[in-house]
Amino acid sequence: MDLNGLISTITTSTAALVAIIGGFLVSRVISLASDQNGIKRRIREIKKDLDAKREMLENAERFLFEDDLNDFVSNDNIKLIILGRTLEEVIEEDEYDLLTEEEVEPYYKQVKQIALEIAELQNSTDEYYDKFSKFKEAFKDFKYPDRMNWYEKVFKVMDDMAQPESNFPLGGFKFRPAVPNINTDYKDTRKEQDRLNDDIRVLELQLAEQLKILNDYGKPKWVWSGMFVLIYSCGVGIVYPSTLLPYSTDTYDDVLTKWFLLGLFFSQLVALFVYLGFAMYKLTNDKDES
Repeated sequence: MDLNGLISTITTSTAALVAIIGGFLVSRVISLASDQNGIKRRIREIKKDLDAKREMLENAERFLFEDDLNDFVSNDNIKLIILGRTLEEVIEEDEYDLLTEEEVEPYYKQVKQIALEIAELQNSTDEYYDKFSKFKEAFKDFKYPDRMNWYEKVFKVMDDMAQPESNFPLGGFKFRPAVPNINTDYKDTRKEQDRLNDDIRVLELQLAEQLKILNDYGKPKWVWSGMFVLIYSCGVGIVYPSTLLPYSTDTYDDVLTKWFLLGLFFSQLVALFVYLGFAMYKLTNDKDES
């Protein structure tokens, strides 16, 4: 029995089926790669937005901290510090609650050191400076050059304290201004801080979701199983039958060989259609995860 025609038909049919399924898999892989690139691009955009928002938030928090700190370093509190009050006493007398005692403590010490530095510099010369601008010109090497506004505050308080008490009403006591000082920049920055915190939380949730989606795309369904089905089909429908060409008559049991080849061909058909059936079932029945 000449089985060359049957073998050629089997290999040709298998090659056509493999080309169809292979084309489907290739299109699927290309689609996955395109989706992954889009997700990665979105992740990069979110990370850049997060970095920018965090930097803006850090600047806002720094501004608010400095503003709260400057509220502590008021003229009245500077006077109390110079008079030797402890940090606890200053906070209690001023009813200061914007920052914690631990946060304020190093700056309380700075104010004390600034007052001592100014006194030492004044005592190091015979000339007395009544204006901070002249004092700053005469002495340039300050211990805390980034706190020149504090130096000026402390200098003025010390200069006032050096004047005769008769110059002040009620024995040197100064009333606080009747009109409150409304810091609109502080309020605006506080609102900006809250807005940035909300934006960062939203971006972090978006980033987590995009990373989850990317992880799911890293495990594509039915692609690897389709590859295994194609490999099996090529093996039983192309590679093995090709080894029998040209078919030698009277060498093998022709009837057995015929049904063996047909059995392999039918098995690959079953594998291909089972794969397609399950793939289509998953595609039409899977629901998006919330």
